[in-house]
Amino acid sequence: MNRFFWRGRLAAVVEGNSIQQNDSSLVAWASRISLDQIPGLLLVLASRWLVETTAKASEQDTKTGSQPNLVTAGALAKHLNLPESWVRTEERLGQIPSVRLGKYVRFRLSDVERSLAQKPREGRK
Repeated sequence: MNRFFWRGRLAAVVEGNSIQQNDSSLVAWASRISLDQIPGLLLVLASRWLVETTAKASEQDTKTGSQPNLVTAGALAKHLNLPESWVRTEERLGQIPSVRLGKYVRFRLSDVERSLAQKPREGRK
């Protein structure tokens, strides 16, 4: 695939995602990213997006005075697509934030997602 054709397709994809086609600086920047850098860049952008959107949601909850939703370990595990035992172990180790209500443990979904987004990922060997 030649570079011009690739750049033209990128511009069309970017335009399809509500970014103006005349934003040539964004298209030029994206065309300079090598293929081996894309997965890392996507991870960084996804983490930033998650942190910023959960922070905005927390600010809105604070402004409106609404009580943040608390979920059980089972509900959190289902949302994260992880075993409930992992959620309970991570909470016990202090790796994810939780709220104790007497003998019960609950989780604020936005706090847990923010914590996981900021946590460095362990690589597989």
